Amino acid sequence: MIRPRMLAILSLLLIIVVPLLLAACGDDDEKTPTPTRTQTPAASPTKSPTPTAPEGRVPITIGVLSDLTGPASQAMTVVDMALADIVRYFNENNRTPVAELKVITYDEQYNPSNDIPGYQWLKERGADVILSGLPPVPVSLRPLVDQDKMVMFALITTPDIESPPGRLFAMNVQGEPYKAALLKWIAENDPNFPKGRPAKIGAVGHNEPYAISHQKGMEQYAKAHPDQYEWVAGFLLDWTTVTFGSQVEALKDCDYVFPPTTGFYIPSFIKEYRAAGGKATLLGDDATLAYLGLMVDGAGWEAFDGMIISLLNGWWNDEFELPKLASQLLTEYHGAGAAEATKKQSGISYLGSFMQQYGAVSVISEAINRAGPKNFSPQELYDTATSFKMTYGGGVEWNFTDTKRTAWNGFGVYEADAERQDVFRADPKWYPFLYEP
Repeated sequence: MIRPRMLAILSLLLIIVVPLLLAACGDDDEKTPTPTRTQTPAASPTKSPTPTAPEGRVPITIGVLSDLTGPASQAMTVVDMALADIVRYFNENNRTPVAELKVITYDEQYNPSNDIPGYQWLKERGADVILSGLPPVPVSLRPLVDQDKMVMFALITTPDIESPPGRLFAMNVQGEPYKAALLKWIAENDPNFPKGRPAKIGAVGHNEPYAISHQKGMEQYAKAHPDQYEWVAGFLLDWTTVTFGSQVEALKDCDYVFPPTTGFYIPSFIKEYRAAGGKATLLGDDATLAYLGLMVDGAGWEAFDGMIISLLNGWWNDEFELPKLASQLLTEYHGAGAAEATKKQSGISYLGSFMQQYGAVSVISEAINRAGPKNFSPQELYDTATSFKMTYGGGVEWNFTDTKRTAWNGFGVYEADAERQDVFRADPKWYPFLYEP
């Protein structure tokens, strides 16, 4: 049985990846192929194939805990598809010349009680490294990963990931320094920032870890800089709230408002806010753009024109390597129709998970090439990870160290443009996170 807190966290996962699935259901010239799933061990573990490699290559196996049949299965299809595309690309392009990367997947079914059995199942079948995009998994498995001296890459971070640093590495960042840095950028760079008075700012979100951490970061920065900001209110709602009358009224006179970041709640709030006369510049982030298509359909571009958006992974029209590669592989492996529909609805669905997992696979590849596949081990991977850094060919630099377990070091700032109906860079620079507001 999934606890209410787990359901709340699940909703966060869905905001990242559901839009691609919605896009795939649209009317396209080309039919979107259904991604091939790794056989689930839930019903019959003995039927899962043992990874093999072409003659002369040593198989290196990435063990994935995903959800193939549970409540997050549709969402995780996109995450798993992005990983499959990356592994295929690495193998086809000889990124590990004497090794063949393989993926085996355990069906965790979005049930934390399956985390430990799934980890053990993957290890028994030769997993050399563990990866997961499910929020409960890093919490459940970190003690075992540390104890076994295994390495795990997570697409979700945890509050205590560096207390102390262990063998869990997150391709993500904590919310507080992320949003504090965004507010600093706005105060110093937005031409519409109020002159001669603090800007009034508030936020609306749901009572779950994502919104809590991001609102906390904004509130902390605002209260630390009363000359720049006046914190009006931060609302944390339950999932049954579908209208926002009192919240709109409280925030109507703000200069900046951070709306909800989940599903239909985003356009619903924006429509109510604009209808009530709210003129604030809206703020957004990676989660917001996971529902770009829904926002356009539900509220219209004009309602969020000028929204200031912070992004970790960049955007499709960025002129650096990874968005271009993601676009190329999405088109080559899944068809032009699916690629265009994905970008139109929500590029972050595929692009975000692609870039996170590309980073993890790059660390694995580097460790293999350093040690040689026959000498590759979790210890070699750990040693490689703790000294690894990467810029994604012109994108933001990220790295791990002996003490740092969250990947990203900075973010880009973008703006929604109703006239051109897309999102564009508002500033060419990448900006660091702000850990001391």
